[in-house]
Amino acid sequence: MAIMKRRRMAAVLGTFVGTHLGTLLAATTLVGGLSACSNPPPPEEPDPCNVQIVTLRIYGDDLINPNENERPRPVVIRLYQLANDLRMQNARYDPILLQDTDTLGEDLLKKDEVTLFPNDVIEVKFERIPEARYLAGAAMFHGPQGHSWKTFYEFPPMPNAPEACLPTAGDGDPLAPQAFPETAFFVVERKIDNGSQFDETMFPDNRDFRKVNLPKASASTDGAAE
Repeated sequence: MAIMKRRRMAAVLGTFVGTHLGTLLAATTLVGGLSACSNPPPPEEPDPCNVQIVTLRIYGDDLINPNENERPRPVVIRLYQLANDLRMQNARYDPILLQDTDTLGEDLLKKDEVTLFPNDVIEVKFERIPEARYLAGAAMFHGPQGHSWKTFYEFPPMPNAPEACLPTAGDGDPLAPQAFPETAFFVVERKIDNGSQFDETMFPDNRDFRKVNLPKASASTDGAAE
């Protein structure tokens, strides 16, 4: 009889302890959850300014890319971001036209194309690939002559301090780090130039710019991206 009473008491005690232990665990979990909600992890520190957005204006006169009858035609302008300009400097027209990726090899980091019309101005904005040192412009002329179908622009240093991110950074000093550098290419008949021979004064001032934003390079892309 005494044995049976002790067993019943043990059973009741076990039920009591189990019930209250479960309640205690649930309360502990709830408090922990509330604590996590009220104390989110601190935000990550912002990266330093290390992006360079380039503005390139491409001017075309009214006689660009003439055909056999000297009538102007639109011309495709290829824009190559290059780690080094040596291969492009030495390249002939046909290998670039037909096999630019193979011809430029590891120098080629990104490739884009825009179409320039006679009496046209394009304003192109793009993000520089950090490893790129040069921008090459290649005009796919009908009947190119010599090396006049290509030209080059050397990127200024990448911004490396917050003050370099200001729009006025680098004013008057093309070698200073800049976040928003600007440059121009000029297309006259069968020649593309980086400003060494032509400039804005040779073109009418009353034309509107066609604005083009180039896509960013894909993170998964190896080599050139179009």
